[in-house]
Amino acid sequence: MKADDFRSAAADAAKQPRMELTRRLLLRSSLAASAWLTLCRSGVLAKPDPGPVDRLVAAYRTAWDVPALSLAYGRDGRILLAQAYGLAERHSRRAATPQSLFRIASLSKPITSAAIFTLVEAGSLRTGDRVFGRDGILRSFALRRRANWLRAITVEHLLTHTAGGWSNGEHDPMFHNTARSRTAFIQQTLDAHELEDPPGTSYAYSNFGYFLLGRVIEQISGVPYGQYVRQHVQAPLGISNMQLARKSPAEGEVHYYGLGRGDPYAVPVELHDANGGWIATPADLVRFALGVFSTEDKADVPVLFKPETLRQMTRVSTANPRYACGWSVSPDGDCWHSGGFDGAAGFLVHRHDGLAWAVLVNTRRAHSNMEKELHDLSWKIADGL
Repeated sequence: MKADDFRSAAADAAKQPRMELTRRLLLRSSLAASAWLTLCRSGVLAKPDPGPVDRLVAAYRTAWDVPALSLAYGRDGRILLAQAYGLAERHSRRAATPQSLFRIASLSKPITSAAIFTLVEAGSLRTGDRVFGRDGILRSFALRRRANWLRAITVEHLLTHTAGGWSNGEHDPMFHNTARSRTAFIQQTLDAHELEDPPGTSYAYSNFGYFLLGRVIEQISGVPYGQYVRQHVQAPLGISNMQLARKSPAEGEVHYYGLGRGDPYAVPVELHDANGGWIATPADLVRFALGVFSTEDKADVPVLFKPETLRQMTRVSTANPRYACGWSVSPDGDCWHSGGFDGAAGFLVHRHDGLAWAVLVNTRRAHSNMEKELHDLSWKIADGL
C-alpha cells in the first residue's frame, strides 16, 4: 500500500466517528463474562457473549474473508493485549496464535531506518553522505543515465523517498528483477530506470530506495543486513523471533492467501529484505516501536536512540510534510507505517500518547477498502484501551 493511500485512509478515518470502546463497555463485558461463568456452572447457559474486541475482529474477518488476524497493543514497555484469531492455514485447520509469524512487507522500512540511525548515532554514517559516485558509499556502480542526479542522492533522500524516481508503481523494479545477483540487479536498475526528478525536489514512495539502504548498511558495517539488524536493533529491545522471509515458510509462519489474480508465493521475498522482507509477530513489532520512541515516551524500557536522533528520524521532508525517515507522521505526532504484499497486509502505529500497536492479516484484496477498514479497526480497539 502506498504511503499516500494510507494517509488518505487515516484522514478518512479521522472524519468518521469511531466506535467507542469505553471503560464502561469493557467493564460490562467483564461482568457479563463473570455472570456467564456462574450461569454455566448452574447449567443455564452454554456459550459466552464475545467481548467488544472479539466482535469487532469477527465482523472484519467475515466482511473480508480473512483467514487469520493477529494484533498486539503496548505501552510503557508492556504488552497490554496480544491476540490472534482464525486459521494460520486453512487446509490443516492450524490455528493462528500470538506467536504466529506474518510477512510484514513495508513495515520493514521503519526497521531499516532504525538500523541506519544506529550507524548515525555511532558516528559511522551521516544522513547527508552520498550514495553513488566516486565519493559515494556504493561507489562501484557505473552511472550511465542522469549521472549528475544519481551522484547527488544522499542517504536522507533514500530514507524520505525523495531520491527522484524508482516509485512503487506499475514498473517498480523490485517486482521486475531479472538479475541473478544483487549487485547485477542494482546496476540493471540504474541503467533501465532513469530518475524523473532531481533528488530532494519530489516525493515518490520507493521500495528500491530502501533496498539500497540495506546495501548501505552492509557496506558501512561490513556484515549482512539481516545480521546487523538483529544485533543492533532487535537484540537490544529483546526481540528474538523476527527474521527475514524465505521462499520456504519458516517454522510458525502463516500461510498466505491471494485474492483475485494475486499469487503470494510469486513475490520475490528474498530480494525484499530492507524494504519489505521481515516476518514477525505483532507483539515484537510493538516492542520495536516502543523501543524506538522510548525517549519520547519517557518509559522505563530499553532506549534505542538519544532524543536528538529520534528528532532527526521523525523530521519530515519539504517534499512531503507527512513522511519522515521510514515513518509517516501526522500533525499531532502520531507515527505509523502500512505494509502490503499479495497475501499479506498490516499496520504499525505509535500514537503520540505512547500507545503502540500492530495488526497483521494473511490475505489482501488490492484496490478495495480492506486495508482502510483494517486501519479503522485498529484505531477502534486502541480507543478502548
